[in-house]
This record gives sequence, C-alpha cells and structure tokens, in this order.
Amino acid sequence: MAKISSPDPGSDFGPAAADASAGLLSTFAASLAALLIGLVLIFVATDGGHAFTTEALRRGEVERKPQAIPDFALQDGAGSSTALRQLLAEHEKVWIVDFVYTRCQTICTSLGSVYQQLQQQIQERGLQDKIGLLSVSFDPANDDAQALRDYASRMRLDPAVWRIATLASSGDRRRLLDAFGIMVVPAPLGEFEHNAALHVVTSDGRMVAIIDYLAPALALDTALAWLP
Repeated sequence: MAKISSPDPGSDFGPAAADASAGLLSTFAASLAALLIGLVLIFVATDGGHAFTTEALRRGEVERKPQAIPDFALQDGAGSSTALRQLLAEHEKVWIVDFVYTRCQTICTSLGSVYQQLQQQIQERGLQDKIGLLSVSFDPANDDAQALRDYASRMRLDPAVWRIATLASSGDRRRLLDAFGIMVVPAPLGEFEHNAALHVVTSDGRMVAIIDYLAPALALDTALAWLP
C-alpha cells in the first residue's frame, strides 16, 4: 500500500498554501476595518450610542437645547383663525402639545385617553391658569371646524384646559411635522400611521421636552418645572 507523505515545504504546494493564508488574512483585515468604520458611523449617527431612532435622537437634542418652533396659522372649532405663537402666549401657560387627526381609531384614541387623564389632573390641582393642553390636527383636508367640534364633544374637552385646532393651510403641514419631529405615513382607507409623543412648549414658543405619551405624569411635572 502506497504511503501518503506530507507535502515537502520546498515543493510547489508550500507557496500556494502561504498565498492562501495571506489572502485570508487580507480579507479578514478588510472585513474588520469595514466593521470598525460601520461602528464608528453608527456611534456618530446615534449620538454616541444614546439614540437608536430618529425620535430618540430628536428628544435628546431638545433636552440639551430647547428649540424655537415656527409660527403657523391655526383654525379652531368655531372657524376662527389664530397664530400658534399667539395661542401659546395666552395667560403665559406652559403647554403640552400632541398631534392627531380626528378620524384616527388607533394611537390617537390612546392619546385622547391620556389627555383626558391630564385634563382631570389639571382641574383637580387647580392648574388651569398655568398648564394647557393643545391637540393639533395634521389633517386639515378632513378636520374642518365641525370635525373639531365633534372631537371636542367626544373627548369632553374643557376649553379652559384643553384646546384643539387644525392647520389653516395644508401647505404648512410638512413644516409643522418637521418642526416637531412627527412622522406620518399614509395608510389604507385614507388613514395615517404616525408616531406620538407629548411636547412640552413654553409660552414664548420654545419646545423644551419631548416625552413618551405613556408617561403623562412626567409630562405634567416637566411642564410645571418650566413655569415662569
């Protein structure tokens, strides 16, 4: 039976093996470099690893540096128009602002429930002159004055605490959504999928905090902390 011998290091097989090993090392080094570059980019894009979503990054930015919001013309359930900045300046309140559309049966229903709880707490603590609730519809094409009145009735809004309005001009929609970091995606049957949060805004038009809508107590405490 023939004996199979090990390859002679001096034979042609030796250099081929060396070349293959060198190629593997080169590929590994390139892959490692690409991985490190990717990690660095993720680290930078996620604010040092503290934010892994656009919304979380936005919240961090606002927390570090309150941001002035642009002015927009709004229309209320009476059909009256007012500027957002003018509304915010009323009575020098701090406002908790959310964004809805009145036909929404999903997340907006949850937001409505959260605002009802906040309204009750504000009333019970006698904070009507200090803290206000504002819901802004980003669907002016459908949310006319009657739709706003129906929403107010359905949610039992106390106008001394909770106001609802829609954009007076649909042309301002993109600017509004960008200013507050709201992401809206069309859904079947003319509806929308969108993110939700509680935005704490001072009477001089500065957004000072963005808080998860499932933490209304924190939103109220934050608003109180920003009272003049």
